[in-house]
Amino acid sequence: MQDAPVLDMRHLRATGSTWAASHRLVTSGRYVQLFRSVLVRRDLLEDPATRARAISTVLPRGAAVCRETAAWLHGVDTRAPGLHLRPPRLQCIVPTAVPRVRRPGQQCWTGALPAADVTVLGGVPATTAERTALDLARYAPGYISLAAIDAFAHAGLVDPARLVRRARELPGARNIARARRLIELCEPQTESAGESWLRLRLFEAGLPRPEAQISIRHGGREVYRLDLGYRDARVGVEYDGDEHHHRTVAQRRADERRRDDLRIRFGWTVVGVHRGDVLGSRNALERAVAELIRHEGVVLGRQTW
Repeated sequence: MQDAPVLDMRHLRATGSTWAASHRLVTSGRYVQLFRSVLVRRDLLEDPATRARAISTVLPRGAAVCRETAAWLHGVDTRAPGLHLRPPRLQCIVPTAVPRVRRPGQQCWTGALPAADVTVLGGVPATTAERTALDLARYAPGYISLAAIDAFAHAGLVDPARLVRRARELPGARNIARARRLIELCEPQTESAGESWLRLRLFEAGLPRPEAQISIRHGGREVYRLDLGYRDARVGVEYDGDEHHHRTVAQRRADERRRDDLRIRFGWTVVGVHRGDVLGSRNALERAVAELIRHEGVVLGRQTW
């Protein structure tokens, strides 16, 4: 039992194990409680086959995983900031004529589920990458949706142009206008969720849409690459994630040297922003960027995410 990739707590209970014994597997740190009754070995959480096996133990008959769970199975992490150490919720959909399953620890919806929108990943029925991206664009928080759409496109799992066409084919559908706006903001070059959040934040403030992944070149070769920026104003804006930019003093000093070099040699002013700047409630970030690019329009107040 100790080496099994996936453990079903209901099965353990039926075969004589106590809940206390299952709890000890979690407190030992070796296993993580994935869904309400499923334990997964911590070292295998990112393994696609293990993810699929864990989901298959609790997925209702006739259902397909969707939204956050389907994205996770496709390899796209949609969890909100602060929740990255927690597995996603089990979200699934059943066809309209099938009764919705009500079970603790699950979210189940009924809806149109044509065969073309269902694929099988590791033996588990799931909405296709295209349908998953469209569903997230309609129902997930905007910043989570855009990060997921960007990630799907960056991985080559969806074609943004096809997503745009498909969204246009659903006039009057719930939240479809919101979905269209987010899909049209997709930038396949985006390399992190933080960049997606930052781009959305600037756009929603009324600033011009920034260019993604700007290459700074010298002598025919790329010297630097900026997350986002405004080429005419030579202003760059970069999302500094904690893991690669703030964990050590050396990382922070390297960022300072890089931005000094960009300013002195190339004439670029580059602003580094943190998660709190992007997801916080103040609009100091938008106002600072607007001033740097000499934006003459109105800078809107902070949009609630």
